[in-house]
Amino acid sequence: MPAFLRLPIMILTPVTIGVIAQIFFKQGMVQMGEFEMMSKGVFLHYFKIFTNPWVFVGLCMYFLSTVFWLYLISKVPLSFAYPMLSLGYVFVALASWLIYKEPISVINWTGIFIIIVGVALISHGKA
Repeated sequence: MPAFLRLPIMILTPVTIGVIAQIFFKQGMVQMGEFEMMSKGVFLHYFKIFTNPWVFVGLCMYFLSTVFWLYLISKVPLSFAYPMLSLGYVFVALASWLIYKEPISVINWTGIFIIIVGVALISHGKA
């Protein structure tokens, strides 16, 4: 692998896996429906949530994302790597918009743009 691709791949791998986990979580909760945090029978509902295949796979993906994240922060400073996780906000917003047709307001688009600019600025300071 060319050296110039190594760092972007190391950053995008845990971010992308985390985004996919969020989509799995959302799909699981679409199946499960809304619930109240402190309602009667909430523990049974939590059991059903965590055993939902979509949610369970999402949790496994988060674990996998963490493994890649630990690898990344063993190679680069945390002060560089951690802001890169904000790309997950951008990708989740775009995936939610594309997959679930969730609206993105002008304010949200502005925030997404600011995040991208911030990541670009931080990446210029490169690890």
